[in-house]
Amino acid sequence: MTEPAPPDPVTTEPATAASSRPGIRGFFARNRDDLWLEVIGGVVLALVVSLAVFALDQATTAERESNAESLGNSLFVREAVMAESSVLPFSSLNLRGAQLSGLPLAGADFSDADLLDAELKRTDLTGANLSEADLTNVDVTGSIFVDADLSEALLRSTELTSADFTGADLTEADLTGAFYVEGEPPVGLPLDGLRVMPDTDD
Repeated sequence: MTEPAPPDPVTTEPATAASSRPGIRGFFARNRDDLWLEVIGGVVLALVVSLAVFALDQATTAERESNAESLGNSLFVREAVMAESSVLPFSSLNLRGAQLSGLPLAGADFSDADLLDAELKRTDLTGANLSEADLTNVDVTGSIFVDADLSEALLRSTELTSADFTGADLTEADLTGAFYVEGEPPVGLPLDGLRVMPDTDD
């Protein structure tokens, strides 16, 4: 009779090198994958933040340059008026936010000019060429546009209170959102579609 074989001794898996390493090296070895993910995530976040800061800086620089250009062009307009020049060539100029109220600009050429947010109150623009000009959000209260060319001009959200458009060419002009103060409508153009605002001075 043969003796039964002795049971196999219980064996244990040897500890891996990573799990047996003490200290910082062991920690990095055990958590290598998670750490790599965190590093990659940090790099991506840093890139996104850097791009956002760069884009904001570029936008701020562009706005600053645009404002400087508009200011220079505004001075050019005023100098031409003061010199009583018979030619007022302001076509395609950047005049965003320009303060041109009260100026005698009869016959001036503002075709394709950018006058967004400008102020043109009580301004004489008789016979002026404003075709394709951007007059969005401009205040033309009391201004004179008699016989002016405003074909294809943008007059979106423009205040037209008491303005005179007698004989003006408004072919394909965009008057979306244009308005006047109640009791002081513009002259020389249909009032249908224009907004009427209450008189807040009362």
